[in-house]
Amino acid sequence: MVNMKRICTTINIQASPEDVWEVLADIEEYPAWNPFITRINGKLRVGEPLKVEYETNSSFKVKLKTLVLNTEVNKEIRWMGHFWMNGLLNCEHLFRIEELEDGNVHFINCEKFTGPLVPLFMYLLEEDMNNGFKTMNEHLKRMAEKRR
Repeated sequence: MVNMKRICTTINIQASPEDVWEVLADIEEYPAWNPFITRINGKLRVGEPLKVEYETNSSFKVKLKTLVLNTEVNKEIRWMGHFWMNGLLNCEHLFRIEELEDGNVHFINCEKFTGPLVPLFMYLLEEDMNNGFKTMNEHLKRMAEKRR
């Protein structure tokens, strides 16, 4: 049986999907506003590699090589990566922008972890990862709402 854990956070943003997308898809600007995903190198194109750096609230840094699985303008970014070697701890990250009836956004920031190292990784970092997602969501909200 494969170990699996999902960390998902959401936030409502008073901005259009286009405004949220403009902030989220501008990965070169992450160091200026994003306290959790502090750097991304690469291109947001399906099949392209990305180097992603995470920094948790306890200043634990994680560098991850990923592959872009999906980009859908104004809707979704998804990538997959792994720590150390494929299969030990795989990570699939999802950013989802859902338009609400009033034109604002419900934003989903989610990561699914699979592999035999999931219990150890979650024991060490689950709370930090969850808090990091929430902090990123708040910063994204501020940045997108400024664009209005």
